[in-house]
Amino acid sequence: MEKVRVSAVQSADRIFQIIELLSENPSGLSLTEVCANTGLAKATASRLLSTILTHGYCTKCDTDKKYKLTLKMFQLGSRVADSTNILSSARPLLDELAHKTGETVHLVTKLGDEVVYLYKEEGGSSLVRTASFVGLKNPMYCTGVGKSILAHLPLSEVEGIWSRTNIVKYTNTTITDYQTLLEELKEVRLNGFALDKEEHEIGICCVASPLLDVNDNPIGAISLSAPTGRFEKILGYTDLVKETANKISKSY
Repeated sequence: MEKVRVSAVQSADRIFQIIELLSENPSGLSLTEVCANTGLAKATASRLLSTILTHGYCTKCDTDKKYKLTLKMFQLGSRVADSTNILSSARPLLDELAHKTGETVHLVTKLGDEVVYLYKEEGGSSLVRTASFVGLKNPMYCTGVGKSILAHLPLSEVEGIWSRTNIVKYTNTTITDYQTLLEELKEVRLNGFALDKEEHEIGICCVASPLLDVNDNPIGAISLSAPTGRFEKILGYTDLVKETANKISKSY
């Protein structure tokens, strides 16, 4: 009986591993590519993919034989997101912010050592589309929303997140030095907002502000994003971003 339990847990773990792998490769992966990325034997990977396929979480293309995730996972995540108080109270305020500025707004929350995007609304001036989407996970050290949250976490937790994160220099302005990050987080706490100067995505900058509970613990963050050419413009909306974040925090 114990062996059966271990086998079932192991299979479930591998299924989630495959699902996360497919989510990182939206164009799809072949069976061989799944095996190469997971270390699973072909027979095992094929069996697990068949299970995922049967439950409607992925499809298999007849032409290139690649497996791709369906929107079923998105549907499940959307139900959870819609049920959270933070999203229901934030949505009208974020829509108003996007309408007033004409730029893209985001709402994120902390998920483990990363941020996950719960909401995105693009304003009328957003001719350049950001690579973000609802459900996307990003590192915290190189995003405005992530730094907004980090700035209000205990130092020990910040250290833990940094040590567990794969620090990648995405652009020339990405912070890859821990002490430099700590200095910036001090400024974020002092000013009430964080900046992302093309630190994660070339050509995109943002102003972000944390969402805090009654004990000043971060429950998420919002941001206003725009192409680098409009950076000075969104800097002019810093107080509006902070004001919107404050309203959301009070309504949560």
